[in-house]
Amino acid sequence: MIDQIIAKWAKGKIGQMVSARILPGGDLIHGIEKICIENGIESGTLSVIGSLEKATFMIPVKKDETKMGVGYSEPITITGPLEILTGKGFISKDQESENGLFIHIHGIIGDDKGRLYGGHFLKGENPVLLTLDVVILEFRGISLSRDYDPDIEMKVITPAQKMR
Repeated sequence: MIDQIIAKWAKGKIGQMVSARILPGGDLIHGIEKICIENGIESGTLSVIGSLEKATFMIPVKKDETKMGVGYSEPITITGPLEILTGKGFISKDQESENGLFIHIHGIIGDDKGRLYGGHFLKGENPVLLTLDVVILEFRGISLSRDYDPDIEMKVITPAQKMR
């Protein structure tokens, strides 16, 4: 039996690297969007650590009414103080967003009792407590866009070779 890997991919290079600190009170995703816009970054990857006043995220749950039998939960909010132990994500284009970008971050957070939570962070719902450190790597030659995939009935980040 031959294993078959089905994937969509594009090949490129790393462009600029931006290291930043989002200040207390700023939102995790709004802050990253602002950094990307000010630096002309439309596609890339990111890594974050820091602290939050609260975190709002979603997790995958069974949903029998969907084609794949899975969807996302209602928003879950955990109040702080919280620590983002690790956060990884992508920057992509999204024609439906107000600024043309979609910041997609999944992370693991810990509360003041050492309990861990994780999921997909929601925009506008994750205020920074003390500091949030982010490193962004821009993709060159690759365009990421958020497109609807009818096979799984949801929007996903799709890589494509960027035309020069």
